[in-house]
Amino acid sequence: MKTLLSIIAILLTGLAVQAQSCTELFFSEYCEGSGNNKGVEIYNPTANPIDLSAYTVQRYSNGAQSASDETGLVGTIPAYGTWVLVNGQTEDVDLGGGNTSPAVDPNMQALANQLDNPYPAPTYMNGNDAIILLKNDAVIVDIIGKPGEDPGTAWTDNADAGYTSSDGGTWLTANKTLRRKFYIEQGVTTVPVQFYALAEWDSLPSNTWDGLGSHACACDPTSVPELNIPVEFTVYPNPSVDGKFHVNANLNIAKIELYDQAGRMVKEEIFDANVRSAAIFTDELETGVYVLNAYLEGRKTFSQRVVVR
Repeated sequence: MKTLLSIIAILLTGLAVQAQSCTELFFSEYCEGSGNNKGVEIYNPTANPIDLSAYTVQRYSNGAQSASDETGLVGTIPAYGTWVLVNGQTEDVDLGGGNTSPAVDPNMQALANQLDNPYPAPTYMNGNDAIILLKNDAVIVDIIGKPGEDPGTAWTDNADAGYTSSDGGTWLTANKTLRRKFYIEQGVTTVPVQFYALAEWDSLPSNTWDGLGSHACACDPTSVPELNIPVEFTVYPNPSVDGKFHVNANLNIAKIELYDQAGRMVKEEIFDANVRSAAIFTDELETGVYVLNAYLEGRKTFSQRVVVR
């Protein structure tokens, strides 16, 4: 397995080819769910099928400087199609001391084109592991996260902390699904200075895998965005007054979450269909700064920092 430093050296000496729009595979979905409900989806943005035998998925665990484990892909990914790699654990495993490593939800495994290797393998990621798609053991074609950096629990939306969970923020790579935005046409081919997921990915709730197996991308001339409606969302008053916020949106609100500065979800409200206005009560919360995440119709997401008084 190549180390991170050797991969960077290859890039600097020009032996790796910079990906161009709609010419090379990239990650289109990342599922980091509960237990071992984990997987990644890879998208072919070209008009031709691609043999996957040259491609490897690698995990850089907990800030490792070299790949902790890897899985070679098999099969052929069709033109404008996807290839889904899902954790392959089909039974609960007794770890001793009352601890169990759970089997993957069969419904998720049923969506896989390929089941991953037994532990340790890339799809045992835990939110703080970078994932790389590598070609010919040398060329980086896409990266999720930042290899060589341990973000704590997860990479977040907190720029003040370098997008790591060392100083609060909303987790984006732990207990979340990430789906590549429609207009992204190529992967990240160099190690980023900072990894900010929301620049290229939409954030969805944990254990969301109903989108695995297809991807809408601007590279496909027949593809259209799932939903192309400008989001209008307001939270008021902010800071809260009388122990509550009011939220209004121009799309139906599916769910609202509140996270504290340690990245812990402290409140969750799930709404029935056709709700566009709601009150979020904060009486039971301590005063301080929180992050409000809203999941709207069509899986559009909205995040805002709010103050509870």
